[in-house]
Amino acid sequence: MDEEIIKNYILKTIENTPHLVKNRIFKHGKELNKRNDYYRIKKYIDKFLKEYSDDKFIIMPGLRGVGKTTILYQLYNYLITEHNIKYNQILYLNLDRLKDKGNIDLQQYFDIFVKDINEEYYLDNKPLFIFLDETQLSTAWGIVGKIIYDETINVFMIFTGSNALKLTNDNDSRRRALIREINPINFSEYLTLKHFQKFPDNLQEMLIQLLLQGNIIEMKKFEKEVQYNQFIELKYSVKKEWEKYIQTGGFPLTLQSDLIEANERTLDAKDLIIEKDLPQITSITSKTIEKAYPLLDIIALQKPGTLSEDKLSNKLDISKTSVRQLLKALTQSLIIFQIEEYGSPSKRNKKSKEYYYWSTQMKSAIFQNDGGSTTRSVNEINGILLENYVAYSLYRLKIENNYKFNIHFDSRVGGVDFLIKTLTGKIIPIEVGIGKKNKRQIISAINYYKSEYGIVISNSTSQITQDGKIIYVPYITFTLF
Repeated sequence: MDEEIIKNYILKTIENTPHLVKNRIFKHGKELNKRNDYYRIKKYIDKFLKEYSDDKFIIMPGLRGVGKTTILYQLYNYLITEHNIKYNQILYLNLDRLKDKGNIDLQQYFDIFVKDINEEYYLDNKPLFIFLDETQLSTAWGIVGKIIYDETINVFMIFTGSNALKLTNDNDSRRRALIREINPINFSEYLTLKHFQKFPDNLQEMLIQLLLQGNIIEMKKFEKEVQYNQFIELKYSVKKEWEKYIQTGGFPLTLQSDLIEANERTLDAKDLIIEKDLPQITSITSKTIEKAYPLLDIIALQKPGTLSEDKLSNKLDISKTSVRQLLKALTQSLIIFQIEEYGSPSKRNKKSKEYYYWSTQMKSAIFQNDGGSTTRSVNEINGILLENYVAYSLYRLKIENNYKFNIHFDSRVGGVDFLIKTLTGKIIPIEVGIGKKNKRQIISAINYYKSEYGIVISNSTSQITQDGKIIYVPYITFTLF
């Protein structure tokens, strides 16, 4: 493409971006609250501005609608307002807007921005920023990011995209970029974004202390503070607000939507992942991709449990190889994730896995759309969604803390929902549910696995309590973490 045309496009983009950002991150003249991931990325920018560092290439994969673009806009605004970075020092490109221009030479765009429009900054090693949205639409983003990273010390890059597989498995960027996944929000983030409530930064540390050490002291202090302050300030019933959250509050995109609109937008995001992201995964046929729709329905409508490849093969009318291929692709696309059964590697059934949704909101939308909510009680529905959330929360915690523990399901008859195994071999059983729950399952698991303690996440108590070896955590409290 002609360099003059590209230069004019970039200049026009630089001119329009402040207006775009203002419309996205301000409502009624007030700036939207920021989620935890914003601060996770901001610290790398602060470090870079203080003293140029190697941590200058961030990749942010995440589900569609999870808020990646909003975080980019908020970081853009932070640079402009807090660090007096000039508009021309930041290039925000959305590849979805560029797709109609044919094959895009990203290297040419970046070179013109860095070495032409900002030639003085480039020569004087003054900071420049490149924010690239919908990165998965480019085939060359990895090599281009690598070249910019290697040839400059003053360019900070953030690339986002909805195809996690493509963004995390790129050979060119793997050794240079930091991968920071953007995940669905928890209940405390929901209350922060929607009701402007504030929570401490060390929530994950409290949860780790509870799970891995059985230490409930800090969590009880936090719970008391929340119940006596934040929850009282709410104009709504905390339970009703939680029910809204578990169904429609996982994506910032739908925070202000009613149930019908939220379900439609969530299902649209799911369809886009299947239609646009899965075809980019190699060696998966269009016939197999079409089966993603009924397969996701099956996972959403069933109670959490193992899926038989033989039954899925018959039900979907595809081979078992195609079933495995599709489950792997959906896992790599961050729609679902798997948990293996507990046991030694030699005894563990490699085919025995339980599948959960990365976004409980997506499971809820499919569940409601396909009539799963019409045959079950409110408690049963909330219990199914809560179990999915707990699985997601544990899985996310595991990933974000360098695999300090493993998560399994208990395949014994009458077993508990989850088992955590620490690096020292300690087993922590976890039972989840809303409604009538007795102590039989958790006591059985504690005795069978010789556990120091077990955890029950339910509505059986209104505050964190401990009865012997059993720690009871209210489900609303747990989802704050």
